[in-house]
Amino acid sequence: MNTYDITVFLEDTDAGGIVYHARYLNFMERARTTFFYHKGVNHGQLIASKTGNFVVTHIDIRYIKPAKLGNQLSIHTNLTEIRGASIVCKQNIMHMGEKLAEATVTLAFIHPETGVPLRIPESIKQHIH
Repeated sequence: MNTYDITVFLEDTDAGGIVYHARYLNFMERARTTFFYHKGVNHGQLIASKTGNFVVTHIDIRYIKPAKLGNQLSIHTNLTEIRGASIVCKQNIMHMGEKLAEATVTLAFIHPETGVPLRIPESIKQHIH
């Protein structure tokens, strides 16, 4: 599991200080990117080398409680499944031990120029497993 911490700023909220629903997706994206970096997978290098790139193909998200201005959030990312050309992650957004949102995210590994799905190289699987 990887944990990414973030503070909710004014730009993340509506006039009432509640986090916009779409910002949760931004928080989760940052947490997933950090997860990959900590596992030794650099998205920029993958794209530049034309090896491939991970893209989101499906998100199932459930909002449980609102995050608010000034909250310190922890986004937990767990890799739950590695398939031939895709992976599945579970992500939870937490505040003071309480779950605010949870999501299941499917990422496909594609060619960076054509968008055609590719098998995830064994070298990447070994890093992220």
